[in-house]
Amino acid sequence: MAKTEKIIGYALLTLGVILLLFSIFEMVNVYTGNTPPPNLFNLSDISLPLGQDGSNISLIQGVQLSQLPNLFFWFVLMFFVLFAGGKIASLGVSMVKDIKVEVKEPMSAPKETQSA
Repeated sequence: MAKTEKIIGYALLTLGVILLLFSIFEMVNVYTGNTPPPNLFNLSDISLPLGQDGSNISLIQGVQLSQLPNLFFWFVLMFFVLFAGGKIASLGVSMVKDIKVEVKEPMSAPKETQSA
């Protein structure tokens, strides 16, 4: 029984470390610009009417505007994966550790006191 517990503990520890490294690697790749974040939001351009002829001037492009919420939700997702990986690794460590209990003195029953 103890051997299977240690095997499961090492497997959980390995899985947790892999999740930790994966989330850190993905966050670094996205925030350094090597890979784009998943495109969850497609916001439209913000434009301002320019006069009576109906022409508009674009203040912020939709691609730039939707980049901030995409980065934010990518950060939240990767933080969740990082947190879950830490919890899984912690569970694995607690399963691998040997728990030893030492009794220094034998316990005795408390002496009864007589009240007057």
